[in-house]
Amino acid sequence: MQSLAKTIFRCAFLFLAGFVLFGAVTLAQDETKDDEPDAPPAQQRPNLMRALGLRPDQVQQFRRFNQAWQPKRQEAAMQLRLANRELDAAIYADNLDEDLVKVKLSAFHEAQKEVAKLRFEEELAIRKILDPEQLQRFRELRRRFAENRQQRQLRRQQNPNAPLRRNSPGQRREPGERPPQRPTN
Repeated sequence: MQSLAKTIFRCAFLFLAGFVLFGAVTLAQDETKDDEPDAPPAQQRPNLMRALGLRPDQVQQFRRFNQAWQPKRQEAAMQLRLANRELDAAIYADNLDEDLVKVKLSAFHEAQKEVAKLRFEEELAIRKILDPEQLQRFRELRRRFAENRQQRQLRRQQNPNAPLRRNSPGQRREPGERPPQRPTN
């Protein structure tokens, strides 16, 4: 069961790395989503396209690639969520049917494999777009992203009752919470 958790974690991490890369086109909009409590505020996220120093033709390749692959990613992710729900329902059904659980577990594994397969095919396609210098920059950005993520997890473990992030300008606040006062000149 622990190896299953590790596999899920790895797939989720790779999927997240893919969204960081493929979402770079939309990062220019600088929107912070409320359902991403661990994400840094929009003004702190790097614009990946700019950070990598992509040429206009490469930006176009990324955009075309993202347009073509987004439906595949969404479908695979939806299938994985569905397989996970069905497996969960089979495990916790009033009448346990172990054969059904095995079938649903197999379907879940297939959905995981499809997500991982797409993820690695995407990584390979991205790799082909980047030149050696950009690849080096990408590796460094990915390393820093992993370090930051690890630090956030460590802080959460050390202080589980602390808020996940500070309020930033434009972020929704709790009812009754007042925005910070700006100094007047």
